[in-house]
Amino acid sequence: MVVIIIGIAAAVVIPNALSTASFQASSSARMVATDLQYAQDTAITSQTPVTVTFNVGNESYRLTNASGALIHPITKSVYVTDFGTLNGFSEVDVVSVNFNGAAAVTFDELGAPDRAGTVVIRAGGHAYRLDVAAATGKVTVTRSGT
Repeated sequence: MVVIIIGIAAAVVIPNALSTASFQASSSARMVATDLQYAQDTAITSQTPVTVTFNVGNESYRLTNASGALIHPITKSVYVTDFGTLNGFSEVDVVSVNFNGAAAVTFDELGAPDRAGTVVIRAGGHAYRLDVAAATGKVTVTRSGT
């Protein structure tokens, strides 16, 4: 009986443990959404425009203002997120970024983006689309097909 229970548990747990793409996709989408909101909040509190610039080829993005790169509040280093080197995110692919033809969005002193746009993140067969709304800068995340 114990062997049967262990077998059933292994059949359920092992495939989930081996398939980390789903977790990488959802975690990276939440990370990008949080960083976009952080950029917006920082622009409001500092009364200085903050830009989030994506580099699709390098699977990365950075936060800057007029003075240069922002400093990450936790790591105390330049605010760059690079999924290619970030531990646990090896499968993450920044598929596309489109802010009316640009790969960047700037939030003004009131938190409004200079343009609406989308970011698509994928890991394995799991993809998420992040939309930044015009005027409000509200970030919404939806699961999408690949």
